[in-house]
Amino acid sequence: MAELKNDWVQLQTDVQPFHDQLSEAAETVVDEGVSNYPIFFAFSGAPSEQFPGIAVTEINTKRGTNWQLNITTLEELVAKTVIPPEKIDPFRDVYKKNSDSLCFLIVDGEGARFGFVVRA
Repeated sequence: MAELKNDWVQLQTDVQPFHDQLSEAAETVVDEGVSNYPIFFAFSGAPSEQFPGIAVTEINTKRGTNWQLNITTLEELVAKTVIPPEKIDPFRDVYKKNSDSLCFLIVDGEGARFGFVVRA
């Protein structure tokens, strides 16, 4: 379990220099009427066409981890059955409680989980 937490903690640190770019991408998704729930899909490794979203940036870390960040939406994750229909309303509630944050879906060798990073 420590590794999972470590990846999440590291990602929060790694995205700090990119807050403006990521905030702008999330705001564009909302402003353009695409979704009220932009989500950053974060993974390390080679991109796959099966991954949701559109590529936003790549973050190469001094630790050798290369994060790929795509922006996706709640609606796309529901359509791809990443989020089951019965979890939509609970997800929206948590999302709204974290409205001052950017939402991430981090995927690594240990699985997938959601987290929020406060906007700088």
